[in-house]
Amino acid sequence: MYSEEYNEKVKLFKDAINFRKPKKVPNLSNFFTWKICDSEFSFKESLYDLNKMDKLTCDFHERYDFDAYMDLGTRNPLAVTDAIGGGFHIFNEETNSINAYDHVLMSAEEYTDFVQDPIAFCKTLFQRKYPNIGAGEMVKSLSAFFEFGQYAQNMTNKFTKEYSRPAVFDMTAAILTPYEFFNSAGRGIKELSLDVRRHQQELIEAMEVYYEVFIKNAIDAALASDSSMYVTDIYTALLGYSMLNVKQFEKVYWPILKKYIDKVVEQDKTIYIFCESTMLRFAEFFADIPKGHVVLHLELDDIFEARKKMPDICLAGGMTTELLGYGTPEKCVDQAKRLIEELGEGFILSQNKMMSFENDCKRENLLAVNDFVKNYKI
Repeated sequence: MYSEEYNEKVKLFKDAINFRKPKKVPNLSNFFTWKICDSEFSFKESLYDLNKMDKLTCDFHERYDFDAYMDLGTRNPLAVTDAIGGGFHIFNEETNSINAYDHVLMSAEEYTDFVQDPIAFCKTLFQRKYPNIGAGEMVKSLSAFFEFGQYAQNMTNKFTKEYSRPAVFDMTAAILTPYEFFNSAGRGIKELSLDVRRHQQELIEAMEVYYEVFIKNAIDAALASDSSMYVTDIYTALLGYSMLNVKQFEKVYWPILKKYIDKVVEQDKTIYIFCESTMLRFAEFFADIPKGHVVLHLELDDIFEARKKMPDICLAGGMTTELLGYGTPEKCVDQAKRLIEELGEGFILSQNKMMSFENDCKRENLLAVNDFVKNYKI
């Protein structure tokens, strides 16, 4: 079904995750809107013109030739959110940046309402986020949604069949934790961090309900599906956890995240965990997880120190924005060489952050690193 080259690319990552010696270190693109900065198009025309996004995404691959991609131009569907009435994005054309407001859509007293009827309460949250939506906006949003969905599928097909490059995960297998749901869609970063101290038991109960209603079956379905064409079987991203100390993480966050991992281990599958901020202080929680099941993509941690503390966990990252954006090609290549030689098996070379801003990288640095990695044998 897939080309020999495609299967070889997938095998590179499977071998790395399972600590088998690959032919070379797998090189994963963690580039998002930086691709636009590196293109001939402006931010605005790229984000609102899917044909231009298609072209710049393909140009990016043809220029740098990564082994797999975290993003194929699907990160910021502003046309979809605009059609439904806008969201909480801050789009700045002058600085070529997209950020988001920290917003609160529910009160701490409403955790009990969520527990009583989570589906109805999620509908309430949607209405609060888009209070002015009517029939016309709904039609426009559905049209924009289907157009964007078709674009995403076409890009997946193009990279699979024409470029023989795998995606990291099936989009249906991207499953955020309940804590991240309340962090982004309910209480916001500031208020949720206060809830951990003031309303901890109500929060835990609500997260358990969210897991049972929305998450459990989604994980089971993802793990039961054929994900052999992807780098990993399921994916999750952690952000809100960065506000927690170790004791809070152990009581509030870890119990449900461990359910994800336990299911993966039981079925001999894999999970890719993108860690925004720092994970190193929570390394002890990963001590007993067997090799071959978990990938941690580290953003702010010293990846060499992480290897010492988590020897059985496949690590991804290592190339920092500080080096790619402000260093020289020679220094960037030196770092790539060190990463490959010292981390070896159980390592996926990538960028530490979701590369999004113009100064995150320089073209000559990335070209030098990828040319080196392509020909360097472990």
